[in-house]
Amino acid sequence: MAVILPEKWSQLKLPAIGKPDGQEEQRLLKLFWNRAELKKELQALDDQLHNLRNKLKQQENANGRLQQQLEQLEVLLGNPERGHDALVHFGLKSLWRACREQLETFAADLKRQKQDRERKQQLEEFQQDRNERLKVADERLRQAQAVADAERERLRQRDERMAKLKGFWNYFRRRQLAAEILAQRERCVVAERQLADMRESHRTIEKEPWPAFPGLTIEGRRIVNLAVIAYAQILYARLAASGLAMDSRLANNRSVESAKHGSLESCLNRLKELVAAIAQVKSLDGIGPEIKKRTDKMGSGATWRSQNETVPQPASLPPAGSGGVPDANVLVDDYWDVYKVLLR
Repeated sequence: MAVILPEKWSQLKLPAIGKPDGQEEQRLLKLFWNRAELKKELQALDDQLHNLRNKLKQQENANGRLQQQLEQLEVLLGNPERGHDALVHFGLKSLWRACREQLETFAADLKRQKQDRERKQQLEEFQQDRNERLKVADERLRQAQAVADAERERLRQRDERMAKLKGFWNYFRRRQLAAEILAQRERCVVAERQLADMRESHRTIEKEPWPAFPGLTIEGRRIVNLAVIAYAQILYARLAASGLAMDSRLANNRSVESAKHGSLESCLNRLKELVAAIAQVKSLDGIGPEIKKRTDKMGSGATWRSQNETVPQPASLPPAGSGGVPDANVLVDDYWDVYKVLLR
């Protein structure tokens, strides 16, 4: 028995079985690459989260240690038998910090002054060199202008001669003169081109930008460093007689728990000395000539490990102490953190 299908069934389109079309392949490929990129981004976010967790843990540990130190300091300051030792300890650290700040300020000012002088010298040399090159360019431009004017004058004279040669009997003369005019026109073009080149060269020199400043020279950095070392020596010499230089160095390298400075009366006297010493450190009266004297003395005998080295060899430095004050090498002992201040 035959089965009769509806007429509309013939209009139905079944999906093609087999190889997908090009658009479907592009869509699947795009989905694949998007998935790969998302996996990369997810991995990057996971790494970033891991790093942030590590940093957070490190910060929590640091905060814990800081809290522990604050608690220990509170107990120490609250102890009538040890509190005054802590006050002297932090006073000595304050003295050390004041000396370092003085060196930093002095080094920054001296560096700026030295940079201004070297920059001014650089610009003066550049201006002098440019002026000399402009003189040469002016002379070449003048010569090129004279050549161009002469060639144009010769062309004008030949054109005038051509205009005067009338009649058929001047045919051959006009023919010869026409060739000369053509050659002269070529010479005028060459002369005009050379003149344009000379003008462009002159404009290029005039519009040259100021050169960039490369920074302090090695010699300039050496001069600054020697002056900073001289200042550090002066600070040491002023504080060494009372023992504050050595005590502040020890306090800077030790913990407050190990601080022992004697009885309450001794600590109170030491605190008074610290107040006067900090005021003396911050006073700049008469410091300039002394720094210059020490810098000149160091400059005559300082040696360097290499031609590019800007920090002198410690063994080549003169004594820091004077007048019965115990000697010290401010570089070897790194007084006032001088190594952090010196220019490299």
